[in-house]
Amino acid sequence: MKRFLSIIIASLCFNLAFSQGSIVLNDKPFVVAHEKDTAIERWLNTNPAYLKLNQEEKAVVYWVNYVRQKPKDFSNTILLPFLKQFPEARSSYTRSLISDLSTLSSLPPLAPSKKLNDVAESHAKDLGLNQRSISHNSSNGESFKDRLNKFGYFECVSENVYEGKEDGLQAILFLLIDAGVQNLGHRKNIFDSGMKYIGVSFFPVKRNDNRFFMVQDFSCN
Repeated sequence: MKRFLSIIIASLCFNLAFSQGSIVLNDKPFVVAHEKDTAIERWLNTNPAYLKLNQEEKAVVYWVNYVRQKPKDFSNTILLPFLKQFPEARSSYTRSLISDLSTLSSLPPLAPSKKLNDVAESHAKDLGLNQRSISHNSSNGESFKDRLNKFGYFECVSENVYEGKEDGLQAILFLLIDAGVQNLGHRKNIFDSGMKYIGVSFFPVKRNDNRFFMVQDFSCN
């Protein structure tokens, strides 16, 4: 079972919207034929913060940028093949995602940020080492607001948390589908046109090498 949670922070007010959902899939690889977008890859490879990420963290950043810039292509070449191979994932949420991707205009790219990577890494590590369930609060009781303030963020910040395999594409698919999340908070975070920067980190769950937390942070400044 894969679980994920989003929180939406906007303007100068920290409005916390906790929601959680899950998708259960057959345990088999997702096989997809996709040629990486060379323009997106070239742009990302000029960013030092991106180059320091591991392979699956880079995949998260790539796929977020790909779906933001080419939503219809993502639907046709990734989402629909995924649903064909995993029909158990089909639901009203996948239908709404297909609809959204068909009408969504291209959005500006998100630049990887070292500071946001540090934010994401700090929380993913804390979750993996000290907590067994998804939370935006730290293990020592710090709220999302307090955590972000320590890194100098006070406005227009959002965060998604995923739990499951260390697989960047699968994580993005699950966050976009947002199964069971009525306000579609994860999807809204990914498609927020006001965001300019992204940070990401995977960290394994203690005593369980097959489970990871992935924290994804966005900011407008």
